[in-house]
Amino acid sequence: MTLLGCSLSFYNAIQYKFSHRVQAVATAIDTHLVSNDFSALRPQITELMMSADIVRVDLLHGDKQVYTLARNGSYRPVGTSDLFRELSVPLIKHPGMSLRLVYQDPMGNYFHSLMTTAPLTGAIGFIILMLFLAVRWLQRQLAGQELLETRATRILNGERGSNVLGTIYEWPPRTSSALDTLLREIQNAREQHSRLDTLIRSYAAQDMKTGLNNRLFFDNQLATLLEDQEKVGTHGIVMMIRLPDFNMLSDTWGHSQVEEQFFTLTNLLSTFMMRYPGALLARYHRSDFAALLPHRTLKEAESIAGQLIKAVDTLPNNKMLDRDDMIHIGICAWRSGQDTEQVMEHAESATRNAGLQGGNSWAIYDDSLPEKGRGNVRWRTLIEQMLSRGGPRLYQKPAVTREGQVHHRELMCRIFDGNEEVSSAEYMPMVLQFGLSEEYDRLQISRLIPLLRYWPEENLAIQVTVESLIRPRFQRWLRDTLMQCERSQRNA
Repeated sequence: MTLLGCSLSFYNAIQYKFSHRVQAVATAIDTHLVSNDFSALRPQITELMMSADIVRVDLLHGDKQVYTLARNGSYRPVGTSDLFRELSVPLIKHPGMSLRLVYQDPMGNYFHSLMTTAPLTGAIGFIILMLFLAVRWLQRQLAGQELLETRATRILNGERGSNVLGTIYEWPPRTSSALDTLLREIQNAREQHSRLDTLIRSYAAQDMKTGLNNRLFFDNQLATLLEDQEKVGTHGIVMMIRLPDFNMLSDTWGHSQVEEQFFTLTNLLSTFMMRYPGALLARYHRSDFAALLPHRTLKEAESIAGQLIKAVDTLPNNKMLDRDDMIHIGICAWRSGQDTEQVMEHAESATRNAGLQGGNSWAIYDDSLPEKGRGNVRWRTLIEQMLSRGGPRLYQKPAVTREGQVHHRELMCRIFDGNEEVSSAEYMPMVLQFGLSEEYDRLQISRLIPLLRYWPEENLAIQVTVESLIRPRFQRWLRDTLMQCERSQRNA
């Protein structure tokens, strides 16, 4: 459209300019006719006609032709056409008379040249169109290679997984399929490596004979609690449980009977410790077993030791073991900041003292460590007050990927007891013990959902107990609650 408008403007400008030149000739002739006759002015008029490309001049008086002057044709190239225009100009100095001038159209040859070059123009246009179509076809042919090149660049940059699998538009297709096959094999190899690593770690932390945790895993867990990375003042109890030396008994009673009795006592200890949420039982050394009870007090530990001795007393009598002198328990309280070796030495010392007392007994290592803990009544009161006030305090902790991007934010829960904050690792076992896990989880999820409206771009994570998730009533409530949320919030 712009080119067409420019062409039309150029055409009009040429016509306007040439008509003014013809009018100037008519004005000059009008001036000369004042003092000379028309026939006497033929040479001058002829020169003016040549300068303006005028071929004929007619002097009119009204509609009557008085004089006429025609110019002989001049040289023109072969193939040019003659297109003429007329212009009538009234003579100002001779009222009633006018000049009719016939001149050659200055744009006539242009149209003729366009007609002459039309085939060439059409051929050039056809070539341009074919080039455009060829480039477009070539781009479509190379689009698959560009997709493959882009995916290869992403793979070289370290991307893996389903996000870098190819599409049917990549070319060559066999190269794309081969690349997808290699990526799947790499992904499977990584998954197998991860499973193998997990299996190796589990076996490294497991006692081969009993299936319980081993000494290394127990010491690592205790060291983690003693470090107290969250600076909340962790505390708890370590119980060293010493059974008879079954290696010595096997020389007298035979290996099979001793093994049977050993596994009976091991199963008793494992089943007994499962009553206490958060407790960790490990085979520490030969016939010594260690129990880690985080956030427990010495009073609670004495109660647990008494119940364990009563459980051992319920075992049937046998000639191999003296039921009244079968188990000795050493109890040691620990606080954050202590050393792992120091705590275990204290537990070992308390176990030796229990063995010196004779019979099934327990002993407490007294190192004048101030006890820190709450009884069941205080715990229940604190937890019920927390639930009635709307839940614990919430803190967020970002989980950052290796690339430095925030993957999600974990919500950390703490209770304020009036003096200090209590971490969830300390009060959650009591929540489970009192049967308040479902009410607690419902409250936490109900508090989490409104936060999604304020942080729509964030992924929030919160811990939910297994005891709640396995209950059909809680599952129905969770389903109905999530269905009431927006799709974007459910996906988050």
